[in-house]
Amino acid sequence: AIRYDGVNVFGYTVWSLLDGFEWHRGYSIRRGLFYVDFQSHDKKLMPKSSVLFYQKLIEKNGFPPLPENQPIEGIFPCGFAWGIVDNYIQVDTTPAQFLDSNVYVWDVHQTKQLIKVDGVFTSKRKRHCVDFAAIRLQISLLQEMHITHFHFSLKWSLILPLGNLSLINHTLVHYYQCFASELLRVNITPVVALWQPMAENQELPVSLAKYGAWENPETVQAFVEYAKFCFTSLGDHVKFWITVNEPSVKNLTYTAGHNLLKAHAKAWHLYDKEFRRSQKGKISIALQADWVEPACPFSRNDQEVADRILEFDVGWLAEPIFGNGDYPQVMRAWLHRRNSVDLYNFHLPYFSEDEKKLIQGSFDFFALSHYTTTLVGWEKEDALKYDHYLEVQMINDITWLHSPNRVAVVPWGLRKLLKWVKSKYGDVPVYVMANGIDDDQNMVHDKLRVYYIQNYINEALKAYTLDNVNLQGYFVYSFNDKTAPKYGLYSYIANQYEPKPSMKHYREIIDSNGFPSPETPELLCPEEIASCPECHFFRTRKSLLAFISFIFVAFIVTIFFISYYSKRVERRYK
Repeated sequence: AIRYDGVNVFGYTVWSLLDGFEWHRGYSIRRGLFYVDFQSHDKKLMPKSSVLFYQKLIEKNGFPPLPENQPIEGIFPCGFAWGIVDNYIQVDTTPAQFLDSNVYVWDVHQTKQLIKVDGVFTSKRKRHCVDFAAIRLQISLLQEMHITHFHFSLKWSLILPLGNLSLINHTLVHYYQCFASELLRVNITPVVALWQPMAENQELPVSLAKYGAWENPETVQAFVEYAKFCFTSLGDHVKFWITVNEPSVKNLTYTAGHNLLKAHAKAWHLYDKEFRRSQKGKISIALQADWVEPACPFSRNDQEVADRILEFDVGWLAEPIFGNGDYPQVMRAWLHRRNSVDLYNFHLPYFSEDEKKLIQGSFDFFALSHYTTTLVGWEKEDALKYDHYLEVQMINDITWLHSPNRVAVVPWGLRKLLKWVKSKYGDVPVYVMANGIDDDQNMVHDKLRVYYIQNYINEALKAYTLDNVNLQGYFVYSFNDKTAPKYGLYSYIANQYEPKPSMKHYREIIDSNGFPSPETPELLCPEEIASCPECHFFRTRKSLLAFISFIFVAFIVTIFFISYYSKRVERRYK
């Protein structure tokens, strides 16, 4: 108000010095800077963390700019993956007119319609990728963004409707093959997730969803068979795999999460043993990881709560894979404590030693989706936002920017999360696999999303440059409003896609490979060899090609000698 609005503010007073009687709330709520022990005889006083905070605030006479909060200039490394996400691509497998083998007569005089001629057919031709008109439009929009990677998920429930190989949707598989090959043709790398949970049946085949979904151990083997089919069918075009994309820990039981980890690990080992050598790809899991910040930075209790939430939200599925092969000790200790005082039994399963060896290290990179940051405290203040299970108070900071869906915009949370991943799991390659915000669909200029993308990418650059996080890529969520309303970089109105300002801003950042300063030397990256899907046939059959070459050379030499000796015989008889 002083700096921007010219208001003559000449002082500030905190309420309140001590905890006291708060009217209709009595002693149930505390507002003081000093804690009062109402049970003690002399009403003992203890300074709270807010005293330390206010003391430092007075010493600094405000909020001097901190270096870590200022945007930095710099660029990302060569080969950095700039991507966009579309959870499920638009699939339109309507047959093209060129695939119809019937012959028609156009009744131009009366009905003005095509009349099929019975018993007359043309020769059928093979399906081609150009028969799918929907692919061309999507590819052209992606090209317009200048991205290098495109991330989407397959639909397990549609590819294998019965959950096994007895019924395969070959048309849909061919569509995915065409989509991936067309992406490669324009130098965009497809990043493909085998499964992503959605609301209806969790996007599982009905037969699996009906009989317990991930609670049922048979789903694990069904997933491995499905993964093998996808690696076989799409592996020539896809070199960047995600086994499970953004499993929602809020909707997972401990048994379901247990089976999910085993399914991921078995799929990873399958690819590692049977497909990696020939397809030369990489594969991992992608976890949702929002940052959790203690409401009071000086409170040990608040910090313990924040650490606990991170372990339950991220460490639950990350620690067995990227850590020691088992669940976080914080989880086991907390659940043991809860089980000793609660009527309910929260059972966290145990892995056998063989299962630990199977799961630990089943990754090629650490992929995470990050959208926002949450403030938490240990003291119960608002029953509606209090989690009794984890004993945590969710807090809303009204000074933060919020989207129309009330999602907080906290760019520095991404940097803190990336540093946390590095500190826990070492120098693992990291991809921010999804990062985005909703905005008002009725607004032509999505200023909030422009601000969001600009600042979150800058925080990612700080993590890479200042914190030495091995950051390999960044993906914006989402591609368009048709598949993800309010989140798209393209609006979708009346069957038309229009780029929003945020798309153009993201394109500028991609073209600059970050935020270069005028003094930043130009980064000369070696040109990558364009991907050639057709070349895979020859690369994987070198011995066969060598044998054919030998036969061809032998044939030429044989013909030469036959011709040579034939001419000598003719001369001799002459």
